[in-house]
Amino acid sequence: MRIHKYVQVAAIIAAGAAVALPAFAGNIEARFGNTMLATRPSGTVMKLWYNKDHTFTGEFQPAGAPMTFQTSGTWRVDGDNICVQPDNPPGTTNETKAPESCALLKGDKVGDKWETTIKDIDGTSVVQTVEIIKGR
Repeated sequence: MRIHKYVQVAAIIAAGAAVALPAFAGNIEARFGNTMLATRPSGTVMKLWYNKDHTFTGEFQPAGAPMTFQTSGTWRVDGDNICVQPDNPPGTTNETKAPESCALLKGDKVGDKWETTIKDIDGTSVVQTVEIIKGR
C-alpha cells in the first residue's frame, strides 16, 4: 500500500473519530471502557476505544475491504467539542499527517445512538450512524 493510501485512511479515521462523538453536548466519560461504533451507508465501519489518559485506539474497515486498518491517537475536549489527532500512519511524516478533527461531543450513556454528517476525504458529505456500545 502506498503512503498516499495511508494518509487517506488516516484522514478518514480522523473525520470519523471526531464525529463518532455526539450532536448535543455529551459526556466523555460514557466512552471509557466502551466502544464507539460508527457505520456509514456504504458499509464502512469504525470502532474506537477512548482512554482516560487522552489516547484512543481503534479499527477501521472500509466497505468491501478484506482487511481492517488499525488507528491510534490522542483526544481532547474543547468546550462542547471533542477533538482527535490520529498518530502518523507508518511511512508518513509530520507534513503528511492527518489534521486534528473536532466535532460536537454527543452521547451520554451506553445505548445512545445518533446520526452525524462528516466530510469525507474527497470533500463530500457522508451521514454516519454512531452509537455507544457496552464493553470493548
